[in-house]
Amino acid sequence: MARLNGKIAMITGGAAGIGAGVVRMFAAEGARVAIADIDAAAGKALAAELGERGIFSPLDVTSEGDWQRAIAQVEEAFGPLDILVQSAGISRPAHIEAASLDEWRAHMSVHGEGAFLGCKYAIQSMKKAGAGSIVNISSVESIRPGPLFVCYGAAKAAQDAITKTVALHCGEQGYNIRCNSVHPAATYTPLLEQYLKSAPDPAGLEAIYAGMQPLNRIATVEEVAHAVLFLASDDASFMTGHQMYVDGGVLAKPYPKGEGA
Repeated sequence: MARLNGKIAMITGGAAGIGAGVVRMFAAEGARVAIADIDAAAGKALAAELGERGIFSPLDVTSEGDWQRAIAQVEEAFGPLDILVQSAGISRPAHIEAASLDEWRAHMSVHGEGAFLGCKYAIQSMKKAGAGSIVNISSVESIRPGPLFVCYGAAKAAQDAITKTVALHCGEQGYNIRCNSVHPAATYTPLLEQYLKSAPDPAGLEAIYAGMQPLNRIATVEEVAHAVLFLASDDASFMTGHQMYVDGGVLAKPYPKGEGA
């Protein structure tokens, strides 16, 4: 289909989960892709799978120096950046009484500072290209957080605020750089598998997650990646500051008492 033919993209958290799904879909659509991640083994393996369309860029999203080096590497290999997808993230469930300050700071650092730094340095590169699209992978938890996601929900809400301010700034400056967010509900990723494996009744918890969506199932990585592809592509050329829900309808209904965890 080549919807991204000739585009240069960087995907943070690109070695696994939603990020890896986006990497594969973007490459199939004609983009050259930098897989930015702290997992060098998985990142290099995926880059090898893509051949000349992919490179691995070591990146800790909380490190300003890493961002500068990673984007410089992409520019040297492919040219100025057209697309940034920020998919790197952590999620360690805890309610307010159990969560520690260290966990709070870790979530804020990855999702808040990471999104800030990514947008800051991506814009510099995209200005050289004359246009660009930033897609931040947020969550339904930024809009309707459950009691076990005090750190994660707040950090994703901070990321949402960055998304909107970047969209407004780039529009006001006439940069032709768009910034949007995608908000998945439960999706089959390594993070979800982590929750399921640690549960006393994995099958029961999986059924609970599926039942929280009106579509009564858990999303696939590919379903989320299709939404990211749309926002990243020129098909969404008049969309910026937008929150796209890929949630099976979960935000369209209230949580019954006892759900929302």
